[in-house]
Amino acid sequence: IVRDITLAASGLLSRKVGGPSVFPPIPPGVTDLTYNSSFKWNTSQGEDRYRRGMYTYFKRTAPHPNLITFDCPDSNVTNVDRDRSNTPIGALVTLNNESFVAAAQAMAQHVLQHVNLNDDSSRLRFALQRCIVRVPEDADVDDFAKLLESSRKWYRENPDAAEELIGIRAAQGISPEDNAAWIATLRMMLNLDEFLTRE
Repeated sequence: IVRDITLAASGLLSRKVGGPSVFPPIPPGVTDLTYNSSFKWNTSQGEDRYRRGMYTYFKRTAPHPNLITFDCPDSNVTNVDRDRSNTPIGALVTLNNESFVAAAQAMAQHVLQHVNLNDDSSRLRFALQRCIVRVPEDADVDDFAKLLESSRKWYRENPDAAEELIGIRAAQGISPEDNAAWIATLRMMLNLDEFLTRE
């Protein structure tokens, strides 16, 4: 669910219904010890890479690493009441996992190239409302504006890091440093407790 809402906010989530299981990206080497040698995790390409989580290939004895991180119940027995999970390791997944980084990249591209948005404040308001589904308060926007400016400064001093973060989703007409600053800012936005947690 956490991955699905992140992909939905970014515009990457595939709405395709039905079909065989898919294999979203997982960290390299994860399947080496958990699957027998006859099975290889071949990461899905195109639209299948961003299908809803219910279509992800599942092996009971070796669940997807994201499920383990978020304390997925053991699927070998019935579970009638899911435990609450607030593991801090979850933030490492939502900040660094390939699917979540791709979501931040896609969202930055969308925000920076949206025809009706032409300044930082309107872009931040648009992105925040997309994430938290309410009209953001000025204080919310101001906090992210400060983060955006500090990120711009850092990426101007580290242009190689900017190129690496952008990946294949570079926004046209935007400098790599500015693009990377937006990705970094939106990664934080997609990690807000208000975005990830159902109250």
